[in-house]
Amino acid sequence: MTGPGRPAVVDRHRAVDEQQANKDLARYWFEEGWTRGNLDVADSIFAPDFVLSGRTVGPEGPRRSVRNRRTAFAGLEVSIGLQVAEGPWVATWFTTRATHVAEFAGVPPTGRLVVSEGIQLWRVEDGLVVEDRNVFDRWAVVSQLRGSG
Repeated sequence: MTGPGRPAVVDRHRAVDEQQANKDLARYWFEEGWTRGNLDVADSIFAPDFVLSGRTVGPEGPRRSVRNRRTAFAGLEVSIGLQVAEGPWVATWFTTRATHVAEFAGVPPTGRLVVSEGIQLWRVEDGLVVEDRNVFDRWAVVSQLRGSG
């Protein structure tokens, strides 16, 4: 038994439900924020003291990232390949596809279709994302823009 009079199976179900909720939260941000450009949802997803790559940026940090990317790349679509959750953490492997229409990383618009992949690792507390650690192959994007990838 775990807790006062509760069988361990109840706690396992609660953990599974929480992990699924964390995965759903990440999927919601990719669909609403990245693909649809609905940045208003950031306040309901990211904590006021949200940390991105070691810096406290709050919900404005993710909004700025999406705004910048959607400005440089038209028709941005994000697809989720895999999600894994463990405790408060959720990892999402994703692929983006978009057309380069404005300067990005010092490269003027090329009109090229760019495909890239990344992994986002979020820590969620009380239904809000408090931390993001991510890996995004920026060099692969720049290589495609320059016609060498």
